[in-house]
Amino acid sequence: MKLTNNDKELLKEWGYQDDDMKQIEQATRKTDYEIDGEKISTKKALDVLGREKYLNGISRSAFHWSSTRSNENGKTVYFDSSRLFK
Repeated sequence: MKLTNNDKELLKEWGYQDDDMKQIEQATRKTDYEIDGEKISTKKALDVLGREKYLNGISRSAFHWSSTRSNENGKTVYFDSSRLFK
């Protein structure tokens, strides 16, 4: 997934650097997502979490192997970016 300029600005507000954007974009293509042990698509993860929470989760996972983020209804998406490190 290509990060938009708005995505990049938000990530910078959170402390990420320009050099980090490439790894985060790569993570969007190499991350597996799950809800309750069931694999889901990137689009489904975005739909469940919304763009901001998705970006928060993928940016964390891009540098720390994995992460989880939950929406307001308690649905939790597991981000597994381990393929990025192989």
